[in-house]
Amino acid sequence: MRQYFYLWFKRRFYNEKVKSFIIGVIAGVAITGGIGAFAYTDYIEVMYNNIKIVVDGKEIHPDSEPFISNGTTYLPVRAVSEALGKEVYWDGPNYTVYIGNINGRLEYPTKELNINDNIGDYFWESSKNLKDNYGNSYSNAIYCDWANTGYSAIYEKLCNMQYSRFKGTIYVENGVSDDINPQVIIKADGKTIYTSPEITKTSRLIPIDITGCNDFQIILTQRIPHVHIGDGGFYQ
Repeated sequence: MRQYFYLWFKRRFYNEKVKSFIIGVIAGVAITGGIGAFAYTDYIEVMYNNIKIVVDGKEIHPDSEPFISNGTTYLPVRAVSEALGKEVYWDGPNYTVYIGNINGRLEYPTKELNINDNIGDYFWESSKNLKDNYGNSYSNAIYCDWANTGYSAIYEKLCNMQYSRFKGTIYVENGVSDDINPQVIIKADGKTIYTSPEITKTSRLIPIDITGCNDFQIILTQRIPHVHIGDGGFYQ
């Protein structure tokens, strides 16, 4: 569900192209996410005039339309940041928008991927600070600790439709290789929403939209201990 920081609005027209809204503003930015609405009594007058956003020569089409208020143009934070290759995160409790790195890490999750939340197979364990084949270290990861080729391992968590994204990195720990080459499959409410290529030595970031997801599953197609999901987390 997409929620904006607008409580109510009254619509009127100045001409065929310029539309004016009187909007109750809850925050000074408009990003997509699971943000609650609170009543404010301050209002601003804004104009919509089919403002286009072009990043590095490519036009982007955000879900929320840019507008002008008091001579300042306001753009949707998430759409512009992601077009520039930057992650954006809304910290609701502290009313803060983070763009890019946070203390050396790209965002932080609302809920970290944790084996204690697993209601699927019991084959999963936690690992910390293992490096991949590129020298990257992951502060927290899960992996299947039961080696049994020919059988898959399923991590399962109930999300209760609380999150909009899942993100993590599939990686093989440094110096380990074999010829099994499994895959990672992610399902939301029984529907496959991501299938990785065969996993060799390459680390692969997996940002996935899980808006409205209740039952979340990570499936490792072969029970192999050296395949990890590093710094995985669920984001509102």
